[in-house]
Parts: sequence; C-alpha cells; structure tokens
Amino acid sequence: MRTRISPLLIAVYGALLLLFCNNLVANAANPAVHISARPNWINQIKLSDKKIPLRQVDNGFFYQLFEQQINIEQQADYRHVVREIVSATGIQNGSQINISFDPSYERLDIHDITVWRDGKPQNRLNAKAFKVIADEEELSRFVYQGSYSAFCILDDIRKGDRIEYSFTITGRNPIFGNKFTDEVYLQLGQPYAQLYKALFASPQRKLYFKAFNNAPAATVSVKNGLTCYEWNVLQTKVPSYSDNQPEWFDNYQHIQVSDYANWQEVINWAMGVNPIATKLNGELAARVAKLKAEAGNDKEKYFRNAVQMVQDEVRYMGIELGEYSHRANTPERVYNQRYGDCKDKAMLLAAVLTANDIEAHMVLINSTAGKTLGDYIPSPTVFDHATCQAVLNGKTVYIDATIANQRGAGTNIYFPDYVKGLVLKAGNTALTNIAPSKVGRMLLTENFKVPEDEKGTAQLEVISTYTLNEADRIRDKLASGSMAETEKSYLEYYAKTYPKIEAAADSVTVKDDTENNEVTTIEHYRIPNYFKPDKEEQGRYYASFFASYINNQLPDIANNAKLPVSLNFPANIEYKVNVVMNNGWNIDKTSTTIDRESYIFKSQVSALADTLTLDFNFNSRKDLIAVNKLDEARADFKRMADEELSFSFTYTPDASKLPFKFNYWMLAFVVGFGTILALIGLKLYRTQTRGIVFERGATFIPIGGWLVLVALGLALTPFAVGYTMIDGDYFNLRTWNTHTAGVNDIAFKTLFSLEAAGNVLLIAYAAFCFILLMNKRDIAPQYIIGFYAYAALFAIADCISIGAITDNVGEHMVSGTIRDIIKAAIVISYFKRSVRVEQTFIVPYPPHNYSYEKVESRQPEENTIA
Repeated sequence: MRTRISPLLIAVYGALLLLFCNNLVANAANPAVHISARPNWINQIKLSDKKIPLRQVDNGFFYQLFEQQINIEQQADYRHVVREIVSATGIQNGSQINISFDPSYERLDIHDITVWRDGKPQNRLNAKAFKVIADEEELSRFVYQGSYSAFCILDDIRKGDRIEYSFTITGRNPIFGNKFTDEVYLQLGQPYAQLYKALFASPQRKLYFKAFNNAPAATVSVKNGLTCYEWNVLQTKVPSYSDNQPEWFDNYQHIQVSDYANWQEVINWAMGVNPIATKLNGELAARVAKLKAEAGNDKEKYFRNAVQMVQDEVRYMGIELGEYSHRANTPERVYNQRYGDCKDKAMLLAAVLTANDIEAHMVLINSTAGKTLGDYIPSPTVFDHATCQAVLNGKTVYIDATIANQRGAGTNIYFPDYVKGLVLKAGNTALTNIAPSKVGRMLLTENFKVPEDEKGTAQLEVISTYTLNEADRIRDKLASGSMAETEKSYLEYYAKTYPKIEAAADSVTVKDDTENNEVTTIEHYRIPNYFKPDKEEQGRYYASFFASYINNQLPDIANNAKLPVSLNFPANIEYKVNVVMNNGWNIDKTSTTIDRESYIFKSQVSALADTLTLDFNFNSRKDLIAVNKLDEARADFKRMADEELSFSFTYTPDASKLPFKFNYWMLAFVVGFGTILALIGLKLYRTQTRGIVFERGATFIPIGGWLVLVALGLALTPFAVGYTMIDGDYFNLRTWNTHTAGVNDIAFKTLFSLEAAGNVLLIAYAAFCFILLMNKRDIAPQYIIGFYAYAALFAIADCISIGAITDNVGEHMVSGTIRDIIKAAIVISYFKRSVRVEQTFIVPYPPHNYSYEKVESRQPEENTIA
C-alpha cells in the first residue's frame, strides 16, 4: 500500500540508509569493472544491415542490435548492443553506457567499446572511464537493494556514429540455488532493427516455457553439449501503450521461462527460505507475553493487538542485499530494530500469532497482476509482495502487515484486492483465490449557509466520513502530517474554487471511531462575497458547485484509445452538497442514473423548504474499462463532467434592478388569444334572437339607474386589468425566467400562463359585455351575470393557486378577492331581480327585428229577425 511520505523525510532517511548500506556493501564486495575477452560459449550471429525507418526513431538514436545470451549453467548473462546516433539530440541522449549489477553476487566484465565513424572502428575501452555509483531507485519507498551502475560517458560522439559495446554479468542470487527463472521479452519500449536472445541449458535441466501475446517459439538446437533456445527478431514493433492502462496489462510479446515444475516446488522452496519461527526470544518474547496477558483467553483481541503492533510499531524499511531480497530477517531482529520490509513484517506477524496457537502462514502476492497471476507458470519471481494468512475461530483472515493505522474490531480487517496468492503451507499445491474484503466508502458533505445579501459571507461546513479501508487510508494520511499541514492543504483545495475563502480557527477537527473503523473530519470556512455578479445581467448574481472529487475518479479516454483503461478500484464515493437559503428554492427534483458494467453513477437534485440538496454517487465495480466499452465510457464521463457533476443557480436580490426585456411570445399569445375571443364574441353577438312586439306607444328604455354603474365598471375593467398585466411585468421576459424562489418552476410557469390567459379573457369578456349593455341587447343579462361570476371564480382560483405553490398570499390579494365575490353577488342579484334590467335589455339581433301590435276596428252588432 502506498503511503504519503514527506519528501524531506525521504531525503534524510535515504541519505542515512544509503550511507549505512554503502558500508555494508563495501565490507561484502567491492563494486568494480573488469576487462576481459568475450566468452567462448556464445553464438556468433550475423548483424542485420537493415535499419529501422527514420520516422520511428525516438530520442535521436536507435538500436541496430540488442543481443542477450544467457548460459544458465555458468550463471552468465552476455549482452551486445549496437546503437546508432542520427541527430544532435541523439548525441545528448545516446552517448552514455549504463550497466546495472549487484556486486554482492554479480561480477561485471566489459569486453569491448567501439565507436564506428565513417566505417572505421575506434577502440574506446577504458576501465577507468567507468564510474560505479549506487543506483537505488527504491529509496523513495525505503528499500535498499544494493545494486550499482557502471556509468561511462563517451567523449567525442558525433552524428552518424555507431556505438558498439558488449559485457557479461556473471553470478546469480544465491537464494535461488541452482534454479532458474526469467522472462524473455521480444518487444521493448522502442523499436529495434534486430533483437537476438538465446538461452543455454544442460539437457538434464527441464525448462518450462509459456508464450504471451503470440510470442514466437524458440529455435532449439544443441551447442557444445548444451540445449540452445534462440529467438532472432528483425524490425521489432512497439506495442500500443497508454498512461492510464491497468498496471497488470502487458501486451508485449514475451516468454516466461522457469524450471519449477509446479507451485508445490515454489512453496517448498519458499518455506525452506522463510520458515515460521516457533520459539521467540528476548524482547519480542517479552512483548508476546504482554500481549497474551492483555488479551487473556480472547484470541481475537490478541490477534488484533498483534496486528496493530506489527503494522504501527515496526516501520516499513527494507535492506534487501543479496539473498535478503527474498529471505526475511529473524522476527527478533525485525522487532528489535523496529523496521523491516514486507516479508520481514509478514514473518514477524506470523511468528507472533503462532506463539499464541493461532495458525498463520506467509502468503506470496503479485501486487499488480490480480486475476492474471493464474496465467503464469510456477515461479518465485512472479511475486513482489508478502502478506500473512491467519485462521482464527475457523475463519480465514488475510493481513497486509505493511498497511499502517488499520483499525476495527476482531477479524474485521481490510485486505487489498490481490485476487490470488500463494499460501506457504505444507501440502498446498496451487494458488489460492482470495475473496475480496468488504469495501468502505467516503461520504463528503458540504453544508453551505448562503447569505441573503449578495455581498455577504457564506458559511461552509464540510463533514467527511470514511469507513473501513477508506478510514485506514485517511487515518494513515493524517498521521503522516501535522494538523497545521492538513488544514493548509484542505484550505488550498477549496481556494481553487473560492479564492477568498478563509479558514475558521482550528478549521479541521478529527473524530476517530477505532472500534467501528470510521473516521470523520469536520472543516469550517467563511467565504466572503460568496455570490459572483452575472456579467450579462446587471443586478443578477450566481453561484456554482462542482463535485470535483468524483470527477477526479474519471479517467481521460483518448478518442483513438485501443487498450483497456484503468479505473480507480475500489471506489465508493458519495458527494453531497446542502445549500441553505432563507428565500427558498425554485428547483424541480431531478435524478440521473448511469449503470454500466464497470461503474455506476447516480445523481439527484432536490429542494425542501430552505435547503437545496445535490447528491452524487460513484461506485467502481472493476479496475478497468474494457476496450469495447471505451466509447460508451468516454460519452458517460463527458456527460458527468459537463452536465451531471456541476450545478449553478442565479439569485436576484432586487428584481426591479434588472433591465426590461420585452416578452414577444407573451405579446403574440395575448394578441392571438384576444383575436380568437373577439371572433367568438362577434359570432355570439350576431346570433339571431327572437323578435319582439311593442304595444302601441311603447319604445326602448334608455340605460339608467344602477345600470350606469355597471356600465362604468365594465368600461373600466379592460383598462384596469391591462394595467395590472403591464404593472405585473407580464410582458417582461425576466418575469418568465426569474421568479420567486421556493416555487416549483413548472407550477410557476403554468400559473403564470393561466393568469395571462384568464386576464385576457377578463378583458375580452368585459368589452363584450359593455357592448351588449350599451346596445341593450336581449342577451346582455345572461352574459353580464356570467362575467361577474367568472371574475369572482377567477379571483378565487388565482388566490388558491398562488397559496398552493408559494405558501404566501398577500393581504391585498385576499381583500381583492373578497371584493370581487361581494361585487359579483350584488350585480348578479340585481340582474336577476331588477324590472329595469328586464325592460331595458330587449333589443334582438338583428335590431330591426321588432314590430308593434296591430289595432282591430270594432263593427256594430247586427240583429237577425227570424
């Protein structure tokens, strides 16, 4: 497990470690460069004269030949290199010779160094030109392996020169005895004009081969009584590579070679090298006795205390000189010096557990291979890590002793998803499948208290909760630095988004529930001038949020990607933002789910009362995205980054300050709807009604009495309603787009549209009724009654609707509604009962459709005489 280490600490420890180990190596073997002739057992090969295409040349030089011949029986590794300089850049990058070896068990012999210029050789072989220096690349991980580099800078190298050199490294790590394993790569990180490799082995040595990625089989022959396996590849190709491909992915052609027949042989070798100590002495024995006394008969408590002791009290540092690359130091030595590498700590833990009758074994691990470990043939060199297995109360538990600050109760301990391992247990014959541990999660909650004043200061509280392995990770990170440093780094994280952010006093507090393995960090900040002014709209402000932590989990996938892409695994992250704003929110609840084979993403936006909640969840299900899913993933990640992980809102403290923008859509609606209503009114007006007959001397009665007030009311209604619509900004586009916070957006726009339509109908209806009234039409009473009834019902419905979606109905609106109801009751009652109304509104359509009664003349009675 990688831990965060201070660069200064690395430098100090590294210097001390290097000084200490240099003294060790100086006492064990003096690193030196020897000059000798080429060995006589090697094959003489024909050099290809075909160069690689110039467009494939990288760093200004290329390899015309890379030759490697290994004599297994003599433990000799011969190499022959021909490098050609093609540019000034190549002079800079290709004029050095660098050979790595371990002087504790290897001897370096240089055979020749020749610079070919214009077809003529120049002998540059000079032992004194080599500088031998320690080349510890693992010092940053506190591991010293004792390897050195013989480094030679060639003088006077020019464009077109060909540098040829050969050397032999003799010796093999004694930890493996006479056994042999290797990987023969036929493709490397740059193209080669010719790549030749050969292995020489005794006919009695049984070698096992396994080819990967269609690597060609060897040509087998017998040379000087040895079996020779040869590979001669011309114009090698460089396989595709991506920075974000999984660590275990290897698409280079290569052949694994081993003379181990099965995994049981590997187990027997490993158990012979690292047997578990059954008797402990000295200070370690005393500590074990103390652990037993503290735990009593509780084996789980003893197990947990032993694990914590090895993980936290024995720091990770390895001196892996010679056979100690694979042999662990004794448990007593590791405990006394309080440091060790993975195998040291695993063996120490196994010994301490065994001391209390808890079954324990070392487990060999390949930390990057994962499930592909099963593709390898048996070999001890396929492993790069050592852990521990314990059997407690019938339950098998795996422990990585190099992980520090793990907590929890009993056997509930996180173990990385190594998938497979080789348990060093007598009778074991195969790799063991390791069930994945329960994965923890990270819950990041940001609570914003937003000011009502656009220039006010927002309060931010961040609560981060980590469980299981996430708790182990953050606990170790916090332990590796000071609280002041933690506060600074956390503040810098938010300063990228809020440049003016300020930390509160003791801005970060930590709560650690070790029993349940849960860590909570709480942060407090102030953000002055939280709202940012909108550059496009004067008087409007905005704020935005972005779930950057989840976005950081999403890998970049190139459009032309042809390899699987690595995905951070395991990852179980919930990122929640709560924004409290007294004015409320006008946010509709929305949710999104992206469910894929390798990951699942969920997001939800919701609002309740004064709190807006943004909830984002991301879980990785695998450690990679398959090639056939890259297009899908690329589109998903772009959608997440561009749409789903971000959210912004606008805030207008004073809407009156916003400039007026005419709502042409509303105008078109009003004109269109009004025109339709006018046509309907015209049709209704022109509908023929039954004619009337006047008595002689009778005529139409003029408008008078209370009808004058009704006429005045109808005449003023269109102007009053029209003024209300203008004053209410119905024709201002801002009213449509910027509305009262706390109101559902769809509900607001629906009510706004219905109000506009209702007001247009009110105007048209009033105008229609006024015309009917002034013309004393016979249909006027029924439509005027309908108008006042509609006006009252419209006021009631509007009042109820506004109350339903805003929970805030003004007193003036309530009083206005009551007035409309009273007015409607009076007018409707008057029109129902008034004789004047009945006698006034009698004009039919057409208006000339009336007549007068005819006068009949009376004749005198005639008497009839019979």
